[in-house]
Amino acid sequence: MLLLEHSTLSLSVKKASQRDGTRIPCAIPIILRSLDPARPLSEQGEIVLVNLRGCAVRFTRALQIGSAVELQGLPTNVTARIVNCISLGKRENLWLLGLELDGPGNVWGIETVPPDWLSSP
Repeated sequence: MLLLEHSTLSLSVKKASQRDGTRIPCAIPIILRSLDPARPLSEQGEIVLVNLRGCAVRFTRALQIGSAVELQGLPTNVTARIVNCISLGKRENLWLLGLELDGPGNVWGIETVPPDWLSSP
């Protein structure tokens, strides 16, 4: 499912703090669905960066920090919370959402993972 090859992975992996683990740039299309019945939402987005505990999603609107969401279109649907929401510019009308997974893991379908992903809980 992931669009990175092993050689690309080794060149483009970004090392984050040990707490977050290695972050991997990617381009994974998903559907982001709100789990709040008072704020229904189901729209396309693109995951642009992943690690074992979360991801960054390019999205067309701002979402409230703390909102519970479901990511659909991965090998399995997963739930997460919005922990950050950054405007990518007024002209672009895009937002970068930081999501923290409810349960850490390689939910992205990445076959060749960085070594610290193998030793993380």
